[in-house]
Amino acid sequence: MLRTSSRIHTFVYATLLTIILICSTVHLSALVASNLDPDDPANMMYMSVIVSCVLAPPASFMLAIYSNRLIRVQEQLHELATTDPLTGLLNRRAFEVFYDREVARCVRTNDKVSLLLMDLDFFKKINDKHGHAGGDVALRNLAECLRTTLRYGTDEASRWGGEEFAIALTATNRAGAIKAAKRFHAKINALDINFAGKTIKLSASIGVVECRGGEALEDAVKRADTCLRQAKKQGRNRIVIYPENPQLQTAA
Repeated sequence: MLRTSSRIHTFVYATLLTIILICSTVHLSALVASNLDPDDPANMMYMSVIVSCVLAPPASFMLAIYSNRLIRVQEQLHELATTDPLTGLLNRRAFEVFYDREVARCVRTNDKVSLLLMDLDFFKKINDKHGHAGGDVALRNLAECLRTTLRYGTDEASRWGGEEFAIALTATNRAGAIKAAKRFHAKINALDINFAGKTIKLSASIGVVECRGGEALEDAVKRADTCLRQAKKQGRNRIVIYPENPQLQTAA
């Protein structure tokens, strides 16, 4: 569906075009009529007003429909360019754009941005047991879980690659990121995914970092990946927070 702003723009475009067509036709007809029949130019002018009022609205309406379709195509192309086709989450490139924009904004407002990097545990076993179709269903269900757990309009999730996902938490410090990670962790563990008469259970390891002021996404991901690898070493299905001291700390 078209976004509300696109619908409004299309309606305004059609209305303005109708007014422009009528006004331009009336002015042109008045000019032509005064030259063709100087004694009585009103008849031609009145006729042109009637004709333009009849023809201009349908013409502008057709152009509005065409614009509507163009907007739809543009939105579809935008979606293809920015979302992961399997999960519907942002793809890696679009997530980078979102992160850079939010970091720049939070630097201006002196807010914090945090990053969660999560990886599904033993995803290969899911593919081996349920096939790749089962694995795809698991990823789509996980994506929907992330989407419904995010703070709307503030946070954003992406499929970082394979069974790995990244989540940017805007205006969120270290303590807030830990709370968010625990919330995601609990929701993932509670998932019961039905596939081909069987239940697929998921668990995830999560690395948590509070991004430094103006920190590049690549650097933040490296620190989060350090935590993620530590979570894997400690037995998976847990949260590891990038430490304020040299020793990694575990929150689950």
